[in-house]
Amino acid sequence: MLTRKSSPQNEILYASPADRPIPMRQQLAYAFNEFASNPIYTITLSFLTFFYTDVLGMDAALVGVIILASKIFDGISDLWAGNLIDHTHTKAGSARPWVLRSAVLMALSYVLLFTVPGGGTAGKAIYIFVSYNFAMTVAFTIYNCAINAMPVYMSNHSASRASAYSIRMIFAGVVQMVFSMFCLNIVDALGGGQRGWVLMAAIFGTLSFFVSLVVYACTRETVSEVQKQEEEKLPFKTAIRSVLQNKYWFLVFGMILIIVFHQVATLTVGVYYAKYILFDELLAGSLVTYHHVGAGIGMLSMPFILKKNVSKKTAVVCAAWCMLAGSAVAIFRSSGIFLILSLALRGCGFGVVNSLYYGMLADSVDYGEWKTGIRAAAVTTSAGSVGQKLGSGVGTALIGLALSAAGYNGLAAVQPQAAVGAIRFIFVVFPVVLYAGLLVLMHFYDLDAKLPEIKSFLAKKAEVKK
Repeated sequence: MLTRKSSPQNEILYASPADRPIPMRQQLAYAFNEFASNPIYTITLSFLTFFYTDVLGMDAALVGVIILASKIFDGISDLWAGNLIDHTHTKAGSARPWVLRSAVLMALSYVLLFTVPGGGTAGKAIYIFVSYNFAMTVAFTIYNCAINAMPVYMSNHSASRASAYSIRMIFAGVVQMVFSMFCLNIVDALGGGQRGWVLMAAIFGTLSFFVSLVVYACTRETVSEVQKQEEEKLPFKTAIRSVLQNKYWFLVFGMILIIVFHQVATLTVGVYYAKYILFDELLAGSLVTYHHVGAGIGMLSMPFILKKNVSKKTAVVCAAWCMLAGSAVAIFRSSGIFLILSLALRGCGFGVVNSLYYGMLADSVDYGEWKTGIRAAAVTTSAGSVGQKLGSGVGTALIGLALSAAGYNGLAAVQPQAAVGAIRFIFVVFPVVLYAGLLVLMHFYDLDAKLPEIKSFLAKKAEVKK
């Protein structure tokens, strides 16, 4: 059945409701989810390690090992959650119900991360492991996998899906920038110490719950019943085999790992850089602001770039060179205006890549169906969560091990020179390797050119099944 886009000046016929672009009001409602999920992601990425080492006095290496071990479970849970969503079919849709179902879990997670009881190191370590896995392996995994998959269930229209992801990343950048800028100030205003962190978490956990209700109420899913019936019968092992045959899934997954490593090296280590090199930990918010102003420019440019039909590959390659330029500036001089320029350039490139990779994952869903005949939407898009978590876990663990090996002690007034040197190296030099790796990955990415033919094939396939 043909459906008509309601516009008095330019009416367009679509083969089905699922082929229509996602309405802008729903794209905005979808992006609004970042007020629920981004603060906890920013906490675990930028502040949680600092809280464990400098507030609780935990050893940096032990914290890194706990988080890395947790990420093994965390990564597996993303694939499980993606399969769960693909097999959920209600009147509300497949992904949306899980946004609602996980809202309470997300709210609790904020608080549980910081209510570490007193006592010995072993007791604290066990609590950290359990609370971190409840927050990230269970609550955030279900919520974020549902959010990542939603545009694929909301529409088959590639450009509007990319637009929805891009707008979401703009919201993410703004929320992350504002939250990072004021997080430590809020903690101080609430009394500081562990109590200040707990109260801050309670405020944002409550906000998370109500935002999730708004996202659920103001979005819709429109994928065809034919696709839903196929996914309902799809065994988990079959979905995984399909993903493993999808070369573009691996390329985008690698890109996500790199961009998360970038965040860890820039934002997580940025707190330590501010405290021990700039000698004011509250300047961590300023460093994040410089980075996110650049990221905002990159993200805001994406809707205009997409309208000009610039390929996603070209945009990512340009972003990688922009970030390399930012690293070159920091290597030359990493203070004052040079530090601001370095972070802005790195942030600008990050903003472009961060706006694109979910759209590229959605495109890989179409490629996977074209190549294997299997459409595993949520399992495929779960690469976003797997990459985020694996990248942050491995990155945090490596940083913890490096700092511990260099003699870092979070409760010491003065750190050894080796520890300060390690912080400087990770923050300034290591990102060069990441951005060079991004260019290598993009050398093998050519899905943009193949997508029109793939879309045409899938449209004919859907029409035949009707």
